[in-house]
Amino acid sequence: MNENILSSNKNRLLFFAIIFLVSVSLRLGLTIYNREANDPHIQVIRYILREGTLPEKLECSECFQPKFFHYATAKTLGIMRLDRNRDADAQKIVVQFINFIGGITMLFILWIFIDRLTDIPAWIKFLGFALLAFNPQMIGINSQVTNDTFLILFCTIAVYAAHLVLRDEGFVHFLITVIFSLLAVITKTNGWVVVIAITISFFCKVLFTSISKSLFTKMLSFAFIYPLLVAGLAILSPLSQYVYNFQHYGSPFLLNIERQPRPLFFIKTNTPYAGILSIQDGFFTFKFIDLIKNPITDLLDKVDEDSHRTSLWTRLYGSANSIHFENYPPSWRAGNSTQASFIRYRGIFVLALLPTFVTLVGAATEIFKTVGSILTKNVSVLSNASYGLFAILFSGYIFFSAVYAFEYRVYNVMKAIFIYPGLLAFIVFFLKGTHLLSHYVKTKIMAMGFATWVLTLLFLYILDVASLIIHLLPNGSGINIIMESLMRNFQ
Repeated sequence: MNENILSSNKNRLLFFAIIFLVSVSLRLGLTIYNREANDPHIQVIRYILREGTLPEKLECSECFQPKFFHYATAKTLGIMRLDRNRDADAQKIVVQFINFIGGITMLFILWIFIDRLTDIPAWIKFLGFALLAFNPQMIGINSQVTNDTFLILFCTIAVYAAHLVLRDEGFVHFLITVIFSLLAVITKTNGWVVVIAITISFFCKVLFTSISKSLFTKMLSFAFIYPLLVAGLAILSPLSQYVYNFQHYGSPFLLNIERQPRPLFFIKTNTPYAGILSIQDGFFTFKFIDLIKNPITDLLDKVDEDSHRTSLWTRLYGSANSIHFENYPPSWRAGNSTQASFIRYRGIFVLALLPTFVTLVGAATEIFKTVGSILTKNVSVLSNASYGLFAILFSGYIFFSAVYAFEYRVYNVMKAIFIYPGLLAFIVFFLKGTHLLSHYVKTKIMAMGFATWVLTLLFLYILDVASLIIHLLPNGSGINIIMESLMRNFQ
């Protein structure tokens, strides 16, 4: 593809501004008009506001979670005097605005990271950034009262800082890595996947590269101190409730859903809701045909064996590419099952196959290079692969999703948002996969075809979110609700 249009800083800034402002507008629109979330985290926040203390596991359905998000937002609402029952809607919208700010902060960080990658053409960088900025699931979670935006933001900063540590061994970057890793694990338990990935990559640099004695000592210290410091501070933090949980429940990590009997390999066994029926059906299938036939989640519990609701990878794929796929929360359902909307969803799922394939190519290539460079002690290749950081991060979150689905089996634990804390790995693999495949593209027409394919997908992403905002307009402006509550409470 011709790079001339992106050769000047002015044009690059213009393209970034367009992508950024459109994506911010979508997040802002959904933040203002939405009133519901995938999970009732607002109950935890209101408990803290009402009781002035942290709830324990049995107080509400989401009370098992670490409490940094809930405590921070509850304190913000308290400062704003939005702590009464009549302020219920204002509370939701304020917290949604906090996540909105977290979402746009994350976009800035992602662009800084992408823009500083070397050897990647500008047009590929912009396509990758746009796929993240307009991802419907990401926009949806940045506009809800959940702890996912905090987690994804903290993990993104921690991984980026760790990437810089691996490049220059800087103490400031190491400190940032520790701080945001800690914030991640006291926000949500699956932040520990990031801690494990960073720890292993630190040790990879120590064990498989030739560096000076002073740098070796510094990096070895980082590798040992980092996990101990994060774990120690997390245990000591009252917001994690690890000590309390261990004393009362025998484990620092809790859930409020019951573990199901382990699935068999071929023989299908029932679950309380649709989900993993067998290992073969759940983990070795991609039910694309049924996804195209039924592009939103049927809320009925009974499913047949061909349903995409029994396949982990189909569930993750659908969830990652449409804000309507999960058909939840309830206020997001109406109007999303018309023939026109089904055409849009199907178009998204067909078009998303190409960037998904490219990302998997990039992931497979990076993992192969990482393993090969360790076995052959090829320092140069290992350094270019960030000492396995992104390969381990990607593999870790895929493994986490598989284990989570294996243990609990029901379809509502199979969500793409659970792997989004590994966002930097996915974007790195898309960029590298696209760049790799572009070497085999001999004509500008094929490159333009790829770009047009992705741009069409981006248009449908935007349409998917915009249609939801239009559907939620009758809720009324959240800004007016906040202002009315503030004026009443500060009079």
